[in-house]
Amino acid sequence: MKVLVVDDDFDQLEIRALLLRKSGFEVFEAGGRLEAQRLAADHRPDCAVIDLNMPTSAEGLALIRDLKLINPEIHLIVLTGADTQVFETRGEAALVDEVVKKPAGSAQLIQKLKAYA
Repeated sequence: MKVLVVDDDFDQLEIRALLLRKSGFEVFEAGGRLEAQRLAADHRPDCAVIDLNMPTSAEGLALIRDLKLINPEIHLIVLTGADTQVFETRGEAALVDEVVKKPAGSAQLIQKLKAYA
């Protein structure tokens, strides 16, 4: 399964991508919105794991909309350290399959992704 991982924190991006690869996923890494758009259009991932604040929540919310426009079938998992109840009031929440509160355990994230395989 193809997974797009998007995070503006390079260390978190690398760690998350490494763990997902070791779990058998084909992973594409993006450090920001424009790169994520390009990778989504070029590789058509099945799922995306998105940090909401990249560096602002407005960028993360825009990316959610962008990815659904590129591929309406993509599964979206949003990672956030912010209050998830605030995100759930946003219209973009209806486009997302899962919201995971940071710090998220790797096993939890992998389990959620495997459910979409």
